[in-house]
Amino acid sequence: MARKLVRSISMKFFFILLTCATLNVSAQKIEFGEDFNNVGVLKNPGTEWTASSWPKVLSIMYYNGKTTINGNAMNILLKSETNGKVKTDSMKLVIGQARNWAALRYEFKTANSYTVSAYDREWNFLASGVIKVNGPPKPPVVAAVKPEPVVKKPEPVAKVEPVVEPKKVEKITAVEAPTKKAELSKQQLLENAPEPIFVESVIKEELTEEEKETLAFESFYMAFGRAVQSGMLTGQNEKFKGVPGGVDLKALFSNNEGFGGDGVSVDIWFRPQGAKEFSEHFQELTVPIAKDVTQANFPLNLRDRGTYKVSLYTANQDAVWIGSAYVSIY
Repeated sequence: MARKLVRSISMKFFFILLTCATLNVSAQKIEFGEDFNNVGVLKNPGTEWTASSWPKVLSIMYYNGKTTINGNAMNILLKSETNGKVKTDSMKLVIGQARNWAALRYEFKTANSYTVSAYDREWNFLASGVIKVNGPPKPPVVAAVKPEPVVKKPEPVAKVEPVVEPKKVEKITAVEAPTKKAELSKQQLLENAPEPIFVESVIKEELTEEEKETLAFESFYMAFGRAVQSGMLTGQNEKFKGVPGGVDLKALFSNNEGFGGDGVSVDIWFRPQGAKEFSEHFQELTVPIAKDVTQANFPLNLRDRGTYKVSLYTANQDAVWIGSAYVSIY
């Protein structure tokens, strides 16, 4: 009797664990859409798309249910098959603090069905989904219409009539005396002056922030924490309490496509507490990065209370804006 009772309790406990695990897995999912916003909402979600041209840019989003994602990084793997050959593509994502979702914009370059799978930082499977991308529709074939033959009608023969020469009549034309042209006033001269021709200046103006945002690195991400261990932030936050001597932080940033191999330039501006503008230049530095490296970090010591705007640019001659992030001391 005791054995049956223990077995019954064990089976019930195992069933509860299995149910919880099933519910947790079912809450995880991958969805697709045209775009996403900064709170994890997809625009026009769907599983099948038709490209009008290549590449077709779509958004891939992983949901972790109501549970935040463990760690600050994960992996996305795409698989497609053509004539028996399997092609794969993988991407690493850096995730914001306390998020239950992660997303990226992906360029689909050929028509196919793609299996998209999500894995954690250690490549443990999380969820998968299937998306179908169709190619541009073929234009309709229009049958050529053979034109009907044109029957040329015979031209009528003109009747020849005798030509009578008209009598010449001499016309007397009155000659007017030349009149003196009226002088134009200064206002009339200005109004009748030709349009000036402008020569294009060779001076390159500095891009505005909005213009630079069009050149943003799509998968760029930056966050701040107390330290970086094995490529992950510890004590990640956006606001830190000020202490005597300043707060020592690490800025961790990443981009799936790398940074070009020339490193990045860091430009930091400061907005004091209660102020409206980033009016004080705080620091400028360069972070060397190898060509194939997609993640790096640099130290910061922040003393004054307020908000710091940390902007990254490519370290080459063009100095293209990569992205910006904000951290505050209170």
